Amino acid sequence: MAGRMLKWSVELSEFDIRYESRKALKAQALADFVAEMTPSTIPNSEADKWTIFVDGASNSAGAGAGIILENGAGTIIEVSVALSFPASNNQAEYEAFLADLRLAKDVGAREVKIFTDSQLVVSQVIGEYQAKNDHLQDYLRLVREMLALFDYIEVKHVPRGDNMRADIFSKLASTKKKGGNKSVIQEILPRPSIEEHTSPTLSVMAVDVNSIEDGTSWMTNYYTYLAHGHLPEDEKEAKTLQRKASSYCLMYDKLYKRGISIPLLKCIGEDDVDYVLREIHEGINGQHLGG
Repeated sequence: MAGRMLKWSVELSEFDIRYESRKALKAQALADFVAEMTPSTIPNSEADKWTIFVDGASNSAGAGAGIILENGAGTIIEVSVALSFPASNNQAEYEAFLADLRLAKDVGAREVKIFTDSQLVVSQVIGEYQAKNDHLQDYLRLVREMLALFDYIEVKHVPRGDNMRADIFSKLASTKKKGGNKSVIQEILPRPSIEEHTSPTLSVMAVDVNSIEDGTSWMTNYYTYLAHGHLPEDEKEAKTLQRKASSYCLMYDKLYKRGISIPLLKCIGEDDVDYVLREIHEGINGQHLGG
């Protein structure tokens, strides 16, 4: 199927047809669902009060978050979030906590009670414990920024036995609860939430956008076309670029090459090639080469 989609993409590239995704479509659909399914006989104030059960988990199979939202009108929203990046258990708990705050904001919640079985997260959020780890400090800072968006917030610790349904969702499973309107949603978080709120750093496979835009990289034409729709003045070069660009895409301002049956391949600049090769042969992956 992936190969067929790629073939269609190449064939359509000559017509200068580009797909532009709608921003925050899922969040808007979620908000529309709540507005439509909330009974009109329930006061609006009850519909704005949400109780949230949240849990994050990390194991050898991966990391995930489970979230259950319920308001005074009887609307229940169950969400399972898969983290597609390596995460510690504490990081998974914080990602789950941030995910529930984002969802609560999307559905228009003003008053929120959050229950989690992570004693560490609760104690750090309410100020009983300090976050000494740099990553956890970034997470805590982001959580407090989001908490300020609500009129009322209450965060409580619950025993794991009282948080079983959220725990199940954090392991990417699902369960049902009788009564009320329901929506079961499965999401994927591609990268840590704190990456958008910390100073950018050069990673092994990162693309320097400045070097792309100033014309010093082989990726310049691809980037300017995909990001801004700019084409070379030469008609032949423009058609060639359109055809080749169908094999690339931009995500979070970084250039990726589409694979047929493999994940997206992140592109790198010429200055990073030697460094990446050294890391592969001599760095953390070196010990696996003989396997």
